[in-house]
Amino acid sequence: MANIGIFCKASFSQGMGHVVRQSHIAKILQDRGAEITFFIPDYPPAQNWLDQRRFHRKTLKDPQSVSEKDIAPLDLILLDIQDTPEIFIKKMGRDNKPVVSFEDLGEGRQHVNLLVDCNLDEEKSAELPNKVQTLFGYRFCVLAQDFETLHSKKREFANSIQSVLITMGGTDPHSLTASLAEKLLQIEAELPITLLAGPGCGNTPALKNLESKTVKLLESTPQMAQTLFDHDAVFCSGGVTLHEAMAVGTPAFVINQVAHQEMKTKRAQGAAMNLGMAESWNQSRLPEILNSSPETLEKMSQAGKNLIDGKGLIRVIDEIELLLREN
Repeated sequence: MANIGIFCKASFSQGMGHVVRQSHIAKILQDRGAEITFFIPDYPPAQNWLDQRRFHRKTLKDPQSVSEKDIAPLDLILLDIQDTPEIFIKKMGRDNKPVVSFEDLGEGRQHVNLLVDCNLDEEKSAELPNKVQTLFGYRFCVLAQDFETLHSKKREFANSIQSVLITMGGTDPHSLTASLAEKLLQIEAELPITLLAGPGCGNTPALKNLESKTVKLLESTPQMAQTLFDHDAVFCSGGVTLHEAMAVGTPAFVINQVAHQEMKTKRAQGAAMNLGMAESWNQSRLPEILNSSPETLEKMSQAGKNLIDGKGLIRVIDEIELLLREN
């Protein structure tokens, strides 16, 4: 039985995406016989997420503070903390322990065994040493298993957008959900809107005040794929939710929370419309968006599906298990 340690970052500003992604991976590895331990910050929403899924966890003030005692029993290490320093990777990889890192742009990426980043094109692998195996491109986008199922279902769009989902990540650090909903209702008062408050959202009372005959509030959901599929459009940030929307063919209109998300949105190649950064996004396009033609929505939907097929989770896990066997 392999003993795998998973190190994730999570906070109000950094959100929950890293923990959620790794919990999908951990569930399948655990089902296949691995023993999993998460190492995460002292952030209650992340701790609650893992507790609800019955994963063993330990709290670290900082991943780099992990002790040799904690590392010693591990057979393989997964890192979803980004921007790793070289000295940290070398500490983790002592005794030839394989190290897998996700979306890592730090100097440590030069020293891991496997680097996973669906936001980079395959040719970027040439920038890394030959000893670093890479899984680059949308084929390795890690999403929950039900996204693969809904990817194959046909989408149909009416004369204009009939329903909207608003979800700004696990924490909504800029409190965009409520203000965006109010702006949309000013344009179309009876528009069916679902507000999705993530596990770290601190603005839930304001969202509850918006509930009405046509505005519904969801406080987290275990059925994100179905929730996205059930709406004609989603307003989201450029994190994991953008990729989830693409997989099920839901046109995405993106307000980016942090700078690197804008690059992801622009890379979506027709599946998403980039509205800019949270502090200065383009509100003037909302009427145009709500009046989008079925042809426009269909093109965006198909563009997303053409890029992400929902099978990345299994592809990544198979490579992780191969790395374990080779070591």
